[in-house]
Amino acid sequence: MRLSDAVLSLVTVAAEIFVLSGAIWGQTTRSQAVTQYVSETTGKTIDQLVESALKNNGDLRSTRQRIAEAQGLLTQSRLRINPTLDASFGNGRVVNSPGERAFGIGYAHTFELGGKRDRRVAVADLGVQLTSFSTADRERLLKAAVKMRFIEALAAARNLESAEQMFELNSQSYQIAQARTRQGEGTPLEEGLLRVEVSRIASDRLLFANQIERAVLELKTLAGLRANDTLKIAGSLSAPKISLSQKQAVSRALEERSDLKAVRIEELLGGAETQQARSEAIPNLVVSTRYSRTGSTSNQYGLSAPGGTAVPIRNSDNLLTTGVSINLPTRNRNQGNIQAAVARQQSASLRRTYLDSVVRQEVQAALTRYETAAKALGIFDEGVLQQSRENVRILRAAYDLGEIRLIDVINEQRRLVDTQRAYTDLLRESFLAAIELERAIGAPLF
Repeated sequence: MRLSDAVLSLVTVAAEIFVLSGAIWGQTTRSQAVTQYVSETTGKTIDQLVESALKNNGDLRSTRQRIAEAQGLLTQSRLRINPTLDASFGNGRVVNSPGERAFGIGYAHTFELGGKRDRRVAVADLGVQLTSFSTADRERLLKAAVKMRFIEALAAARNLESAEQMFELNSQSYQIAQARTRQGEGTPLEEGLLRVEVSRIASDRLLFANQIERAVLELKTLAGLRANDTLKIAGSLSAPKISLSQKQAVSRALEERSDLKAVRIEELLGGAETQQARSEAIPNLVVSTRYSRTGSTSNQYGLSAPGGTAVPIRNSDNLLTTGVSINLPTRNRNQGNIQAAVARQQSASLRRTYLDSVVRQEVQAALTRYETAAKALGIFDEGVLQQSRENVRILRAAYDLGEIRLIDVINEQRRLVDTQRAYTDLLRESFLAAIELERAIGAPLF
């Protein structure tokens, strides 16, 4: 073997061992592809992004305007019917009665009977509560969506980091294989296998980079940021610890879930609308009063004063009238609106019963998913990952003694990186399961 080839081989092997140590113990610096999206100093935490979403999310801000709308309807419902003032003037000249004049002014006040106003206010007040709980439910779903995208971005970044290490590792291995083949110490088969492995890892790098980019873009949308804004995240995939029994979880969900509260209010609203519709069938009482003054000129004449000139005789009358009116509900007794209100109440009742069962199922499924992920994570962390690291240590020692080939160490190192990737996926699943459980319960758990 030539001296230059021997030196190249030794340098390459030394570089390979350095890469192995860094990949195993996590001492390599983050790649530029990862630091583009992750920064522990300038990145946004999960809580900061949730706060930004609750403040700036366009869809949520639009939804909150429904509360203002409902409050306006509540204000309107408290107002009473305006009174009516009318005035009239008559002139007989138009109908060939030039001597006739008339003037009148009237006032009418409507008294709502059957408790219409109270029923109307009750409906509007429940409307405010309904929109408030509906908005709170939108917030619940938005929080979960932000947290899920955040965890997906962290998991993709962790996988991308592993892929970067693995790519560097296999690139070094491929260079060694090429050198060994040129020196006659290796086989073309090993070189070909490593070339395929390098290409596979290169495609994985692109896949993970795309995953983190898509997750960050979705985070921007959810958090109310512009697409061209810079967003980096900061945090870890340490799964939260949640200790809840199924009974506790279900009980808390039935008490806390905002969508369940909303459908309960909707059921009450249906009953209130039914009572309002029935009250509308009761006619209102209208009390009116009117003052009128009429004047007429006759064809007879009289003296304007003793010894005065003759003038036509004029008559004038002042009249004050008071009346009461009430419509007769002989045909329209609001039957259609009453029927519709009863149907809405029954629909809300059925929906509440259905949602109650759905909430129980969601909580049970989410809790089972979390408990399974937590158990799997504990087994993986304590068993598989530790054993994989120990395997690499043993093979490295064997390689130092010259008992095995370098490619055997590299293969075991690749298995360790694959195991770390699987561990990342398990961390992601555990965290997503915790978020799903929090969303199913409808209350903060971590």
